[in-house]
Amino acid sequence: MGFKEEDIANEIEKYGGLIKDLKNTIDVLEKTRIENEDLIANLRTKKAGLEGEIIKIEKSLHLEATDLEASEQKKSSLLELEKEIDKKIKLVQDKTNVLNNELTTIKTERQKLRSAITQLSNPTLIAELNAFEEKLKELDESIIRIDSEIKNVDIQAEDIYKKEVEKTEEIIKGHEKEILDFNDELKNLIQVVKEKNYELKKKEEMAQDFNAKFKGLFHKSSEIDKEIQRNQATMNNRQDDSRRVEVRANTLSIKSAEMQSVLSGLNLEFQQYEGVKLDLSKNEEQLKNDIRKFEKMQLEIGSVNMRALEIYDDVEKQYNSLMEKKNILGKEKEDVLKMMQEVEGKKKDLFMKVFEVVNGNFKKFFSLLTTKGDATLVIENEENPFEEGVRINVKITGSKFLDIRSLSGGEKTLTALAFIFAIQEHEPASFYVLDEVDAALDKHNSEKFAKLIRKYSENAQYLIMSHNDAVISEADTLYGVSMNEHGISQIVSLRV
Repeated sequence: MGFKEEDIANEIEKYGGLIKDLKNTIDVLEKTRIENEDLIANLRTKKAGLEGEIIKIEKSLHLEATDLEASEQKKSSLLELEKEIDKKIKLVQDKTNVLNNELTTIKTERQKLRSAITQLSNPTLIAELNAFEEKLKELDESIIRIDSEIKNVDIQAEDIYKKEVEKTEEIIKGHEKEILDFNDELKNLIQVVKEKNYELKKKEEMAQDFNAKFKGLFHKSSEIDKEIQRNQATMNNRQDDSRRVEVRANTLSIKSAEMQSVLSGLNLEFQQYEGVKLDLSKNEEQLKNDIRKFEKMQLEIGSVNMRALEIYDDVEKQYNSLMEKKNILGKEKEDVLKMMQEVEGKKKDLFMKVFEVVNGNFKKFFSLLTTKGDATLVIENEENPFEEGVRINVKITGSKFLDIRSLSGGEKTLTALAFIFAIQEHEPASFYVLDEVDAALDKHNSEKFAKLIRKYSENAQYLIMSHNDAVISEADTLYGVSMNEHGISQIVSLRV
């Protein structure tokens, strides 16, 4: 049993180390998951920033609806200007046509006059003809001047129209090129977001796998605890059997002593007849009386067991065997007691070490949560700490330590929270649920509590039920639960 208990203790220690390593692995994976979530949040922020930059560039490049409308208005104004210039050109052309018609008419009249001059050589007519020729020259010069003006107006209109059209086409081409570039960049960003989402899904699947492994290990740990309990029950049963064997051995030793005393009495009784000489001085009547007396005594004694010696030998062998077993059981009992003392000693040493660490953490966290006092943990029985409990002494004002039961509601809450965080600092868990622990705290202490939770939420998950604004403002995700008119609970979540 001693060796078996030692093997069980070694297995317990081995599985305890394995559980601790697995907890460390889970903490590392949880930290990696938080880093991945932070990376995803940064990528989302970067995506929003890039979208804002795209909007700014579109604004700077007149890609908004109002800017496009302004360009359309400018284009329409240029088209109207072109129409006006065309109208002016048409008017000039009409005027030119009229003048050409007049010139044709004049030329016809001149031809008629020349024919008349050839027919008539009158000096007066020649003078009038000269006057008409001068007028014709003037009209020719006017026509040439008007033609030059028309050509200048055409050239000016063509230059103005071409320049404005080229500028407008260049602006439109630049806008189209920039739109294509922005579309390409947007496609690249969408591809990057898809890749990051795919990586996020893979990380979430890995986290689910590790959670499943953690649950399996936790189940295995519970089975090991059950096995330890069964072994402890078996050991207790063996101890009970040992006690029963010891009681039986004691009973047999008592019976053996009784038989030994009876045997000694018989030996003494027969020893008194050794070497006894016959009393010949008595007559027959006296001897008969003696015989009757002895027979009566024999009847009173009862029948004599002739196999008493054989029975005695058997009982003595049994007695010796039981005594050997008793000695073996006594030795095993001493070994078990020695091992129990060693376990108790190690348990006490381990408890005292853990107590010192937790007490130091408790003092530190109490000083972080409140600055107007001091607190400590006190063992009620230092010689045997497992027979009694641990007392919490708190000094808020003055120099006297008070029991935690003498404090107010808020002071009790701060003390209990300091004790919880002290235990967490020594043996951290991965998940905590706190149900309105800040109900009795004021605003200042609630802010301290919220900052402390925010600090330790880097290594563990905290689920807190609270109505306190100071605690809610430090949360990463908020869940609101309400009941509708049909009595069904509704949950609303908000990621801060």
